[in-house]
Amino acid sequence: MKKKRKKRRLKVGRLLLVLIIITSFFFFVYKFVDIPINSIIIKGNDILTDDEIIKQAKLDNYPSYFATVSLVVKKRLEKNPYIKKVKVYKGILNINIIVKEKKVLYVLKETNEKVTLTNKIKDDRQLCVPYLDSNLPNETINYFNKQMNKINKNILCQISEIKHDPNEIDKDRYYVYMNDGNSIYLTLNKLDKINKYNTILENVGKQNGTLFLDYGDYFEAK
Repeated sequence: MKKKRKKRRLKVGRLLLVLIIITSFFFFVYKFVDIPINSIIIKGNDILTDDEIIKQAKLDNYPSYFATVSLVVKKRLEKNPYIKKVKVYKGILNINIIVKEKKVLYVLKETNEKVTLTNKIKDDRQLCVPYLDSNLPNETINYFNKQMNKINKNILCQISEIKHDPNEIDKDRYYVYMNDGNSIYLTLNKLDKINKYNTILENVGKQNGTLFLDYGDYFEAK
């Protein structure tokens, strides 16, 4: 009888030991998997803030590093109307997000919609781009957007407003108001000539007036 009791005690002790080992193993695995993301590195954004990107990606609570899937984060970010492309990959306990934003060409003055080559975005965000104070014909708008896309970002930031101003010679003529007080006449097929605006100003000197880049390329002081 004594031997049988001893054997039973040994079996129960071994079983408890196995249970403790298994429980400890799963506890350490859980803790290991539950390690949070240590840092989020974001590059390429100009319009969107880091906080906006993190919130859109649902990483604002710094979730488990191992439970976070890069492809899922990428798909979440691609839903943002300002994002053109995004690359997401993991480092050592960090997430790297490289964003390529869409170029905003102008804001429609009537509706406050931001216009890119592929979509319109309506929000209260303040961007350094011109207002378009005109309703352009449907047959013109696509070509107008393509021409606007040729204008450098730093020049777009210097433009206050663009107005469709056709005359007897050219129905695709535009009047451009600059932030510095100057104005420019341009035709649609010559819209990207405004990229030379700062160079032209160096030759004009410190005076305000109207720059005619539609025909003749000359400056008329006020």
